[in-house]
Amino acid sequence: MLNQTQAKQKFRTTLAVLLVSIIWPVIGLVLFPILALAGVKNMGVGVLLYLIVWLALFIWLFIQCWRLAPEVGATPWASLWLLFPFFGILVIGMLFLEPLKYLADGKPENKRLPQTWDLVKQTWKLYTETFKDSVKVSLYFIYVSIVSGIIAALAVYFGMAYELVSLIMVLPLALANAWVTVLIFHRVASLEAGQTSYQPLKESWRNWLSYLWLAIEIIVFSAGPFILAALIIAVVSLVVGQYQNLGALFIPGVKPVTAAPAAWTYILTAILGIVLLIPTWIWLIYKSAVWNSFALPILMIDGKKGKEDLKEATRIAKGRWWGLFWKNQLGGICFGAYGMLIGLGISIAILILGAIFKALNLGQSVDIFLSQLADGVIAMILIPLFMGFTVKLYRAFKKSAG
Repeated sequence: MLNQTQAKQKFRTTLAVLLVSIIWPVIGLVLFPILALAGVKNMGVGVLLYLIVWLALFIWLFIQCWRLAPEVGATPWASLWLLFPFFGILVIGMLFLEPLKYLADGKPENKRLPQTWDLVKQTWKLYTETFKDSVKVSLYFIYVSIVSGIIAALAVYFGMAYELVSLIMVLPLALANAWVTVLIFHRVASLEAGQTSYQPLKESWRNWLSYLWLAIEIIVFSAGPFILAALIIAVVSLVVGQYQNLGALFIPGVKPVTAAPAAWTYILTAILGIVLLIPTWIWLIYKSAVWNSFALPILMIDGKKGKEDLKEATRIAKGRWWGLFWKNQLGGICFGAYGMLIGLGISIAILILGAIFKALNLGQSVDIFLSQLADGVIAMILIPLFMGFTVKLYRAFKKSAG
């Protein structure tokens, strides 16, 4: 077993070599064209040596991961993930680097988050063991998709444009799916806690309204500053004449400004973009990652609402944003792969059914209905899985936050 000092050293070395191996081809793509433009000839040997060094880095990483596997609780064959671009690198980070980081940090057990792979396994176990119970609620996605599919199909059949129908149905569908999401989360959270009771319908409506209001608050408080910054920049740009006269866009007969804007207007807009957009964009990414992860669990499990909910989410994620972001991304990738397989299977089935109905000359309406139905089936199967991961993630963060 590695001690804290050894784990820290191996973590830093492995991470450094991994990062170098990732950016190595990028450096080559920049370096060799520059050398060619500079008139350097006979670069074949240099390119070959460059590729050999890159190969040597991956061989070193493979051997390092193979040797580290027993120390971090992984199988040595997991080192083969290095052969898969992008996705494989992230899996290596999850299976090898994250355990090393935990050993290097040396945090007490009650302050330590579970490793991402452990969370994934716990979530999958919960999902497979409780699917028969959770699907009784997620089945409502099928009902929603059938109703929306029938409405869309009939509307198109009687001559309405599908794009217009889709636009009209966006809000009702979002509201209906939000209600089903609240029901599913309550069911999954109850099953995870060993309970079997269903949420009363009256209580589910109250939670649904609270969830909708919470979603509005999240949008306003996280995206609001960024939207306001973008509006300020747009207004300033219009005032100084960087864009065409606003009236030319809306009022017939008004001619746009044709004079070229002064250079200082570009500089002013660039400065405003740096000063206003970048900080508010960072705020948007930071806050949305925290609130979208924990707002629903805090509402449904702890009963906190509104700003109190958002404050609690910020508290339990304080100082651990990267850990939350990392686990969300890795969990999304792992379960996303499963979702792709489910989606592929359902899409093939829908294509076959669509071909049959097309041969019967039943038209576009049936295709629209089948498309809506496919979305409902996919949601019915996958949403309990993602809700389970959200529950596990929230309980882990809350427990270790104290």
